[in-house]
Amino acid sequence: MVEQKFKVHPDVVDCELGGDRALLHLGYNTYFTVNQTASALWLALAEPKSLSELVDVVTDKFDVEPDLCRRDIQALLEQMKAAEIVEILSGQEPG
Repeated sequence: MVEQKFKVHPDVVDCELGGDRALLHLGYNTYFTVNQTASALWLALAEPKSLSELVDVVTDKFDVEPDLCRRDIQALLEQMKAAEIVEILSGQEPG
């Protein structure tokens, strides 16, 4: 089974903000800030990534158990999808 891939929504811009990251959805004029861990995940989404790839990114950078990391990333991705700051690529799109 092929894992879904996630990518940054094209209407979202970001900038570093004192170790955190600020995200602005230009279409909805909504503003988000994410901590250093979520910022690492966000930066990794510059290229489409699967959940497993995102877990690898975070566990390589931070001292966190993979199972806990996976649950936290799943929850964060759900929030990001609901806010439309990330998109899910369909299986047919090149990644």
